[in-house]
Amino acid sequence: MSAKSEELEGLRDGEPGQGHPAAVHGSGAGGPSAEADALAETVSLPAADPALAETVSLNVADERDHMRIRPSADLPSASDPVPQDVAEETARAVAEASADSADGTAGPESEFGAQAAAEGEAAEAPFPSRRRRHTPLYGRGVRVLPWKHKARLNPTQRRRRKIVVRSLWGCVLVFAGTLGWSIGGALTSPGTDTVQARLAEWGRDHGMGGAVAQLEQWQYDLNPPAKGGSVDAKQFTDLGPTAGVPTAAKPSKSGAVPGKPGAPSSQAADVIAMQPRMPAPPGLTLDPGEGVFQVAVQTPTGQPVVQVARIRPDAVYTGTTADVAVIDQKHSSYVLHPGHEGGLNSIIKDVPNQIDTNARPNLIALFNGGFKISESQGGYYDHGVTAATLVNGAASEVIFKDGHMAVGMWGRDYSFQKNSDIVSVRQNLKLMVDNGQVVPYIDDSSDWGRADHGSAAVWRSGVGVKANGDIVWVGGNTLTAPSLARLLKDAGAVRAMQLDINLRWADFQYFPAHDGNPDNSKLYEDFLQGPNKFFENSTKDFMAVYMR
Repeated sequence: MSAKSEELEGLRDGEPGQGHPAAVHGSGAGGPSAEADALAETVSLPAADPALAETVSLNVADERDHMRIRPSADLPSASDPVPQDVAEETARAVAEASADSADGTAGPESEFGAQAAAEGEAAEAPFPSRRRRHTPLYGRGVRVLPWKHKARLNPTQRRRRKIVVRSLWGCVLVFAGTLGWSIGGALTSPGTDTVQARLAEWGRDHGMGGAVAQLEQWQYDLNPPAKGGSVDAKQFTDLGPTAGVPTAAKPSKSGAVPGKPGAPSSQAADVIAMQPRMPAPPGLTLDPGEGVFQVAVQTPTGQPVVQVARIRPDAVYTGTTADVAVIDQKHSSYVLHPGHEGGLNSIIKDVPNQIDTNARPNLIALFNGGFKISESQGGYYDHGVTAATLVNGAASEVIFKDGHMAVGMWGRDYSFQKNSDIVSVRQNLKLMVDNGQVVPYIDDSSDWGRADHGSAAVWRSGVGVKANGDIVWVGGNTLTAPSLARLLKDAGAVRAMQLDINLRWADFQYFPAHDGNPDNSKLYEDFLQGPNKFFENSTKDFMAVYMR
């Protein structure tokens, strides 16, 4: 080491130099000696935090340039642990200061910056970047949720967030519990309805009728009924136990005058004529047995009080059939039963919403009612109680004190002013057959229900009255509103109305033994909800037919 270097080292160690009483390193109160000024300079680089200030000493006189980084006296010792984030910030500050110095063009600072950068690149790897937090909710360094991570909140903010989050979860749990309770009640309510039917009706009861209708439309679009096809000839004759044509049956006596439409005919009580064969639908030729009526229920004297036939609905859907039933009113009487849907049976309390055991004797037939009252565009009245206001112009099933039933337009054909003996009225939509003809607006799909409109070929049912007072019921699959109306007209109805639609609601049962035993009922023995539909808290209203 040269003499100059040894002298410089002595000055750094606090030893007096030659010819000088003392040598002080740095910018002390007394200042350095002239020789020390010529040999060394001290450059101080401020850090981002004053507590992290560092002094960089550069020896420009020595042939080998030295750089030392000395922490300030108030920093913790090297033995003290340094937090990771503090260490990272410190390294970043030094790197930024070095970069700033390297950008200079004059002075010892510029020279120091270049040397420091060169030695830094050779001595160690680049400084680490800021650690990027990775959590399932926040992602790797990217905020997914619209709020800060709890680690960046102070205690007050954390406490406030905890209250808000717990309150929101409480609301969610209350809502989910209420929703689950409501749906659970619908799924466990009495009756034989399917899960799909219960959920659909629950949705309609809670303001989601439009969504339910759209789902049904999508289901229909994805699984439309097949067009064309053929029917096994056995379907036209296999309608359950029949007695054939009764020996006592014969046409009406010559000169007999039929009764007023909607009332029992004046034909002799002991003679009931068999119904003529149904005409072929347009574009079709009837197959053997198709459209031929058979005796379903007889009177004790062997007269055909209920007759049934089966026929294809039209020339488009030839792979399915519709059923037609004609009920003689001279030997039958009708009772309208409410359902529990919409609390109807809680308003109409004198008539049960099911067929009780004591009401089974003499029961000969059951068939479905109309739409849900809130969607029927009509009202409901029974034995002096108005469950829903009757609407003028609505198609109506009307029952009188003597037990006979009629079908007509309310206000025009029947009303309380015209008929003081009315005991029950069930309204649903508009007439689809009037004056013996299909109505002109039959192709307007908006008139036949919001779900599965008139243009859709689905399960449908309808009821009408013949000129002699007999009742006609028609129902089956792949029926459109026009085809249903035409079948009612072809069966002899002079006025007819649509009842409920869809497989889970359209239903007709008859009881050959007059005992009302659902196990012996026929026609729809494979019905979706089974034969017990009307014997176990029926969801919807229905009509019961008894032997007079």
